[in-house]
Amino acid sequence: MRRVALLTVALGLVASWMGASVSALRAESAFSTSSLRRAEQSPAGGQPSVWDGVFTADQADRGRRLFSMNCAECHGDNLEGGEGKALSGTQFWTDWKETTVGELLTYIRANMPFSEDGSLKGTLATSTYVDIVTHILQTNGFPAGMKELTPDSSVGVRIVTQDGPGELPNNAFAHVVGCLAPRGADGSWTLVKGTRPRRASTTSASADRDVPLSDREYELKFVLTSLTRFVGHRMAVTGLLLGTGGINGLNVSTVESVANTCN
Repeated sequence: MRRVALLTVALGLVASWMGASVSALRAESAFSTSSLRRAEQSPAGGQPSVWDGVFTADQADRGRRLFSMNCAECHGDNLEGGEGKALSGTQFWTDWKETTVGELLTYIRANMPFSEDGSLKGTLATSTYVDIVTHILQTNGFPAGMKELTPDSSVGVRIVTQDGPGELPNNAFAHVVGCLAPRGADGSWTLVKGTRPRRASTTSASADRDVPLSDREYELKFVLTSLTRFVGHRMAVTGLLLGTGGINGLNVSTVESVANTCN
């Protein structure tokens, strides 16, 4: 197996942000001891979602005060962003759509508050992090319910639009698998029989070898290294989606051959 590292726009920013996100994804199962199961239907197709009232109004109010004390200096009083990323609106959906509240909580707990030397991250009480997350959820328009959010209950709670699961947004850092087509006459590379984009995570090469392919095509942008030797291979590609669902291609970060045939 051979890996080819490729250039992306703002790769440094992507690497620092997503590297921490991947670590957070790995930590989620250790952070929690059980998954919340609900019988009620939700926009996530039967799984609990942020539309199911997964926190209380009082908890979000506590979170508002704690956010003001610990987070607003960088992320803005209204989560609009500043020195740090916005935690509301379009930026929130770009970063967290099709993930879970557990992943959001674990990421924040592992990486915040920010400091130049990293000495402050993870220093707040677990309950403080949980309450801050509920404030973020409420600010983004998700309803309060009757039970407080906990680390356990956050696991598996999908962050989806009210219409249910959908395509990942433009500029999301995503992972796809497909077949590398011969290079086009214009010099472009295209991935065919591609899977639907999903958030880049810790998926193994063996899983990428076995995942069923689909009918999507992705133009691979900013490929500066020849991929000729990989034509016809099953490839795993990560990068920034260009357009919703990658309709305009992927701004490639990494590309890996996971099998020398593609079927």
